[in-house]
Amino acid sequence: MKFLKILAFTFSFHMIGKLNRYTKLVWSIEELVASKSKLLKEMNLGYVAVVIVTLVAIPKFNEFGGLRFEQLLFFMALPFTLTKTGGISKFTPLFLLSTVLLVVFYMTHVYSILFFGVCCALLSSLVVTNYRPTLLSLLLSIICTPAVKYFLSIYSFPLRLKVSQLAGNMLMPITNNLTVQGNCIFLNDIEFTVAPECLGLNMIASALVFAIFTLSFFAGKYNKRPRMSLVIGALLLALTLVLIANLTRIILTVLLQAMPETLIHETIGLLIFVVNCCIPLLFIGIYGKVFYKRQKIVRVKFGQQHYLSLAIAPLLIIGSYDIHENSFKTAFDSSSVFISGFERSESTDGVIKLENDSALVYIKPPAFMLGSDHNPFICWRASGFNIKKEAELQIGVHYVYSFELHKPNEQPLYSCWWYSNGGSHTISQWQWRLANIKGEDAYSVINVTSADKSKSLEWTEKMLSQNLFNPKYQSQYGH
Repeated sequence: MKFLKILAFTFSFHMIGKLNRYTKLVWSIEELVASKSKLLKEMNLGYVAVVIVTLVAIPKFNEFGGLRFEQLLFFMALPFTLTKTGGISKFTPLFLLSTVLLVVFYMTHVYSILFFGVCCALLSSLVVTNYRPTLLSLLLSIICTPAVKYFLSIYSFPLRLKVSQLAGNMLMPITNNLTVQGNCIFLNDIEFTVAPECLGLNMIASALVFAIFTLSFFAGKYNKRPRMSLVIGALLLALTLVLIANLTRIILTVLLQAMPETLIHETIGLLIFVVNCCIPLLFIGIYGKVFYKRQKIVRVKFGQQHYLSLAIAPLLIIGSYDIHENSFKTAFDSSSVFISGFERSESTDGVIKLENDSALVYIKPPAFMLGSDHNPFICWRASGFNIKKEAELQIGVHYVYSFELHKPNEQPLYSCWWYSNGGSHTISQWQWRLANIKGEDAYSVINVTSADKSKSLEWTEKMLSQNLFNPKYQSQYGH
């Protein structure tokens, strides 16, 4: 039905284009064309389209929790990437890309696809104005898409382990009583955790956006556009600077014993970002003039069909208001999941809860291959727990993630989690997504938690040794 709705939208606009002489909308456009300020009024249609797309997208954005930090950066930095000379002069590619993305969102309900589709709709609208988007505008929209931060988050764990170990190795010669365990650094029995926030995921997004901003700012100043080599170099440099900045930040935090949520902790983070990231990137813009090239002034002519096309994106967004779930659901028979000795319950969203006196097991339904997985960190944090002492453990031939859950005035909980389709277990994002693409049995998140660390490891080992999704191959573990 959703696909038919999309076809109906497309056919309707096609017919409007064929019968435009008899429509009130086209009559209004023809009146504008006949006016003295023809060019200005035509350009105003692009700005009107930008406003309309933004307004109709806001309710859908709010359905996903509203605009996040990175998405706000997009709207703040976008004006600096626009140009009166050169820029993107082809309306059709961006228009078609935005339409395809919004159609795909109908079927997948993936927030990143919606956001990028809206960004392309905005850029295609700006093409018909006197401030046209550039390739930097398109690159900015990609960087600020939520999927980028998501992939940075899920792949940050091994990076945090390496950064923690490197910082510890650099601190050991100048400090006493320092040890490193996983993502935790202990100095005189004081624990410093390199959490995702401390890795500076917002710093990564901010650095990449600042690199785009710097290139765009000096492009306007020089009245030139940066070469692709300069753009790629600036982004790679930004990523390198962020890594160095975070390493420096961790070392200073430990040496000064700047605990989280204190003024000195936040001040260190801000100063490191300015000194280690912003200033070097500014020098790239100042002394990289030779890597900019002059662009010719491009005059673009658009027919009435282009202006009529501007209405498609808002209507596609409005049409998605009644879509609240993914059409591509992975098959999952939750009724087959049962373990002897555990009390079983299932939530309305398909999460299976298995509980006994010594352990609590959550089995999440499989995620869509292009969507976010059911990472237990999100759920536990939403329940008020702090995540500490993350580590990667090998249990037998399998690997799992382990962590501790802390709440004020409560005993800590010990937890392990991994992905499983019953026959295979992994902690690799690529493995479960590729398996989904290949049509193999879907992977679910399995999370084992206990107030006793030894029990948590014991039950994790038992869960790894059996096929939880096929009763035929389940061992009978009681107690």
